[in-house]
Amino acid sequence: MRIRILATIAAGATLVLGGCKDYLVEAPEDFFTPANFPSTEADLKIALGGIDNWYTGGSNQAYYIRGWPMISEVPSEQTILINNVTDSKYEQDTYTYNSNNEWLWRTWNQMYGAIGQANLLIGAIPNMKVTQDVKDKYMGAAKFHRALNHFNAVRVWGDIPLMKSPITDFAVANDIVRSPMAEVYASIAQDLEDAVKLLPVKWSDSATPDDGRPTRGAAGTMLADVYANMSGTIINQNKWANAAAAAKAVIDSKAYTLVPNFGDLWLVKNKNGPEHIYSIQFEGLIRNLFTSQSRPSGIGAESGINYWCTTPEFMDSYSDTDLRKKVTFLTQVTVGATTYNYDTRGSVKGFGDKSPRFPRPLPYYGKFYDNGGQSIALNSGRSNLNWPVYRYAETLLLHAEAENEANGPAAAYASINAVRTRAGLPALAGLTQTQFRDAVRQERSWELAFESKHLFDLKRWGTYSAVIGADPVSKTGWKPTNFWAAIPQHEIDINSGIKQNPGY
Repeated sequence: MRIRILATIAAGATLVLGGCKDYLVEAPEDFFTPANFPSTEADLKIALGGIDNWYTGGSNQAYYIRGWPMISEVPSEQTILINNVTDSKYEQDTYTYNSNNEWLWRTWNQMYGAIGQANLLIGAIPNMKVTQDVKDKYMGAAKFHRALNHFNAVRVWGDIPLMKSPITDFAVANDIVRSPMAEVYASIAQDLEDAVKLLPVKWSDSATPDDGRPTRGAAGTMLADVYANMSGTIINQNKWANAAAAAKAVIDSKAYTLVPNFGDLWLVKNKNGPEHIYSIQFEGLIRNLFTSQSRPSGIGAESGINYWCTTPEFMDSYSDTDLRKKVTFLTQVTVGATTYNYDTRGSVKGFGDKSPRFPRPLPYYGKFYDNGGQSIALNSGRSNLNWPVYRYAETLLLHAEAENEANGPAAAYASINAVRTRAGLPALAGLTQTQFRDAVRQERSWELAFESKHLFDLKRWGTYSAVIGADPVSKTGWKPTNFWAAIPQHEIDINSGIKQNPGY
């Protein structure tokens, strides 16, 4: 982190303008430095794009191209790596990783790079000669990004360095230590409370509320999520009323609606639709890798990279009448006149047959499968499908959960039933608070499958160790100290004030 943050500062604004090599042969008449950049609204837009680059740039698919789901989705009991039993991906799936696992340190670097750049903006904006409206919305965006990355980090590693200002001096870099989780969460919540007040419902030059820039709805939904996490078994502060209010404000804004057909959410052509609140954007040269890796090989023109499967047990938890089931799980693919099935039919081996390692055929992710929509082979195994960070369905479920915990289920039914109605399931009624709690937890599992939500839900609900410790794949290396991931060893090596989590 120290190297990343100091490199960011040393590079100044040129960091977000990377790719130009003409400076080697042509002397510029002017150049950007931290002293003169950003100075205009156009500069701020460039700088905001520079933060986005931490999510979709970098080497070896760090962060949202693949690194984030690698450490937040793959270790859950709902995802199984099936193409390798030795590498760093397998280590994540089986909890056999150590502090040198590449996905941990690559993602840590990207998170703190984004935090460092957000801090630069937060420090620069008050002194800029632009309108107050411009200052407000970009300050809100910078605080949103700082909150998002601290939130991601604290849920993976527990106590983490809380970075609220840039580090510009190597002499004080070793003073960096890990802050208690409660302090980190309080800072995240404050950043988001500020962002809700500062951000627009929709950026004026955007056709839709979600175009990859933070909005008031994105900040409000994350704030509800943060307060729900603070209310859980880890921080154990009762913030349920705050969480319910934050989610209700997003609902009342009427800026978002559920897409009538759940399957339409996962088509590339429908990106940034009315249900999408905040998504990591992929397009052109910057394509998503993780979402296309749960495509089976051996199915002709629709063949994929064949990395991830889910489990038949998870698929069986869905009712056959649940309209999400056929969308969430890939069990059949038709290419031309040929239909490929995941289970073996007669003498034709199914693409989900992973025997003898797994006795039952494994379904693949169906949710991100844009059947016939793109040629994965021609796009280097990548997709233009965005990665959903927050959808309106989650706002509704956060409101339902928080309202039930704060006041009981009476005013929570409308939110959960909106999600269930879209799924073709009957409305809930007449439940006790405990029954409603169980119902909304199950609904989150079904609705948000494979979206990097489940692992953190298990943690805040207090069921993580029981569920993951009993999973046939996870228990290969699982031990209770795996509740928090290993701090990357290279971070400890260069920051002597940062200490390792127990068990590594």
